[in-house]
Amino acid sequence: MPRLILILALLLPTSAYAELEISEAWIKNLPPPVPVRAGYMTIYNPQSRALSIVEIHSDSFASVEIHKTLMQDGMMRMEQVVALKIAAGETVQLAPGGLHLMMMQPVQPTRPGEIHRITIEYDDGSTQELEMTVRK
Repeated sequence: MPRLILILALLLPTSAYAELEISEAWIKNLPPPVPVRAGYMTIYNPQSRALSIVEIHSDSFASVEIHKTLMQDGMMRMEQVVALKIAAGETVQLAPGGLHLMMMQPVQPTRPGEIHRITIEYDDGSTQELEMTVRK
């Protein structure tokens, strides 16, 4: 029996090991000369353990980073989040004025209604694909 469990575990796709439930994923559209876009979503971790997002990729952007907005000395500024840890059972909101995706250098100008794919990479090496819709 232990041998069967090991074989089944090895045959499962990597993404079966870690996956978050993501909803309301969207990208804020901006005029073509603006070199960045912001991405927002609601993330829920249904797993029995914490998961950490350590990297995000997209063929539509030169780079994608997680940022948080901070108030420091009366000024708003953004800081990169190297790993976004989401506890078991926790919901994290990426929203204007807080945590968000900083999506830099779009390969093509974005238009409302378009769908762009991103790949989320977790600290255990597993990945998850996600579609984000461009909104005004």
